[in-house]
Amino acid sequence: MERERSPRIFEPGYYDRLLEIESRHWWSRGMRRAMAALLRPHVGNMGPLRVLDVGCGTGVLLEAARRWRLQAPPVGLDVAPEAIARAGARGAASLVRGDASTLPFRAHAFDLVLCVDAIQHLSPAAAGRVVVEIRRVLRPGGLVYLRTNSALGHAPLRGVDPERYRRYDVPSVVALVEASGLEVLRATYLNAIPGAWGALVERLRGSREAPAEGPALSIRPYCPWLTWLDRALGAVLFGEALLLGRLGLDLPFGHSTAAVARRRGLDPGSADS
Repeated sequence: MERERSPRIFEPGYYDRLLEIESRHWWSRGMRRAMAALLRPHVGNMGPLRVLDVGCGTGVLLEAARRWRLQAPPVGLDVAPEAIARAGARGAASLVRGDASTLPFRAHAFDLVLCVDAIQHLSPAAAGRVVVEIRRVLRPGGLVYLRTNSALGHAPLRGVDPERYRRYDVPSVVALVEASGLEVLRATYLNAIPGAWGALVERLRGSREAPAEGPALSIRPYCPWLTWLDRALGAVLFGEALLLGRLGLDLPFGHSTAAVARRRGLDPGSADS
């Protein structure tokens, strides 16, 4: 029997798979815990939040943000109509289809901007424009949470156009964020122990060629008889979130990278910076 092909970004099946992963998979639950652990020390001192999710996908972070103290419903932006449709079906009330490199919002409109697993699908120049736009729409003192992939433990990409997909490390994420004028407060790898196992499996299988737009979405929820493994791996990432949050430790390895950054006050004589 022919194996099911893994969907690629902007295909409808990609967003169907993503919705299923976000609802059921240990990795998605663990990444949300890590985000909460990294943001909690900073968000806790802020008033009611105006939140924007850039590249909101199927809306899982918009759903999570509704548990925070909000000034207005969180806003989600995505370029893909399939993503917007699924986020709306999930209950998101404020959705905008648009380009992250030219955000259709006024300056200083948001207290917190989330940007998760989006910039790896952009050229370096486009990723830089996105972060500059994020800074523009943040109020002085506002925060951004930026998460993307990690090159650590992966073989070099083969057959992939670097203008359409690339991998990052923590120093390159920090450099990208700081180039926009934002102040980095935390930067770390995520998904360390499962990522180390994944790196070993990848090494044993050997390097494989990927499409020009990057690897497909091969991750999928576990079948019912592997529920115990899903819970066990979820517990591992719960432990990582405790290290990140309660102990304030940054992880030295992982298959994701994350940064929390802050917009400083207005520069004297500047209209919006």
